[in-house]
Amino acid sequence: MQLTLIINTIVCVLGTAAGVLFAGGSIVSIANMTVPWRGALLVGAALVPIAFVVSGVGGWVAYALGYPQLTIGLVALPWAYGLAFVVAMLLSFRA
Repeated sequence: MQLTLIINTIVCVLGTAAGVLFAGGSIVSIANMTVPWRGALLVGAALVPIAFVVSGVGGWVAYALGYPQLTIGLVALPWAYGLAFVVAMLLSFRA
């Protein structure tokens, strides 16, 4: 499990940096939208890099406290959140 957390930490550091760029681009795109849930999308875009930070730090904390299921969930968090955000963006472009 420690190797998984080390790999997750590396991915989360890179993901946080890439998430900031992704969120910035998304915010520019969302600002031009006219959908009623535009505000929720803006908040969702800002939370993309935060999901990586929570995953990186929270994974180690959950592991140290002895919660293996929570650790696995936190490792999967940014990927599940990112997928949900991308789907929401795609649905917004269709609207």
